[in-house]
Amino acid sequence: MFLSILISCKRKEKDGNDFYQKKAKETNEKVLDAIGKIYFEKNCLKCHANRGAKDNYLENAIKNDRHEYQFLKNFITKQDSLLKSKNKKALALKDWSNNNPYLHDFNLNENEIKAILYYLKK
Repeated sequence: MFLSILISCKRKEKDGNDFYQKKAKETNEKVLDAIGKIYFEKNCLKCHANRGAKDNYLENAIKNDRHEYQFLKNFITKQDSLLKSKNKKALALKDWSNNNPYLHDFNLNENEIKAILYYLKK
């Protein structure tokens, strides 16, 4: 009988921990989404449509994983370098945008970029 009580208590303890871990994850996701929104609105919204817009190529590309993270990071922070080095993906995007004269050259750190991408992926 003692063994069954001990097992029952351990199960309740584990279930309780799962609950709090799930809540912590949900909270972290909400915070990351909010931070991503702030950085997106500050840096991207001037040229790109807002999240949820029908014609938001950027959001669709992120949600559909069209580009790997490292390319996106470089495209956001040093698009000019990618174009000068004749990066095929960067050239294709530039061509797709009708050679839009604006270049991404944002001074964002890794966490800020990840927050923006998380915000767009949601």
